[in-house]
Amino acid sequence: MLKSTLAALLLASSLTACHDRVIAVAPPADVARPGTMMVTGTATLDVSPDCADLTMTLSADSLKPSTATATATAKEDALVANLKLLGVAESDIKLSLVNLEPIYDQTPDGWQVKVRTYRAQITVTATTHDFGKVSALMEAGANAGATSMSSAFRRSDLAALKTKVRDMALAAAKAKAKQTADGLGVTLGRVVSVSENAGGMMWNATYFPQANAREADTAHVALGGTMQPLTLEISIGYELDRSA
Repeated sequence: MLKSTLAALLLASSLTACHDRVIAVAPPADVARPGTMMVTGTATLDVSPDCADLTMTLSADSLKPSTATATATAKEDALVANLKLLGVAESDIKLSLVNLEPIYDQTPDGWQVKVRTYRAQITVTATTHDFGKVSALMEAGANAGATSMSSAFRRSDLAALKTKVRDMALAAAKAKAKQTADGLGVTLGRVVSVSENAGGMMWNATYFPQANAREADTAHVALGGTMQPLTLEISIGYELDRSA
């Protein structure tokens, strides 16, 4: 009995000692974080359109779908031939859309009762770099029986111009960073962040805005709209070098 009591007391003491033991862990030393510097470079390039896309739709109606399609195709062939005579390269003439749909007779209350005819439509887009030919090209479309025509102006090398503006903005940001660091007597370390913000409607657009009536009355408005800015801001975050 005495041995059992002593064993129980020893076990309880052992558990109590384990429970009360505290393991101290020293907190990590405070590591000084390097400073950072953020600079923004901005670049703007004014661009004007250098080509025009003329979109022309040719239509033909017939009781037979095949006849409607053949008639529209014949109009397309005539239009393409006339465009080539006006100096449009074959690579600048594109077939944009071919569509065939039934046209229904309707009752007075709007119900479609039967097919009256079939309408075939072919849309052709012609590109020219000579704005002086725009009216002649549209006249060729009218002579071929185009039922609708529209023009839009764009810059053919827009992607290359965006690359140029980005290079300019990067150079501006780097020059500003160096000038600021030299002025403050600090040394730039590694780049820790880069972001960009585009400005002006042309960065994400394909076509230039059309000149409104007020702009068209001025003497310096180019056909297709006024010049548009390609603007880009690039922000670069630098870590400051603590070893300097």
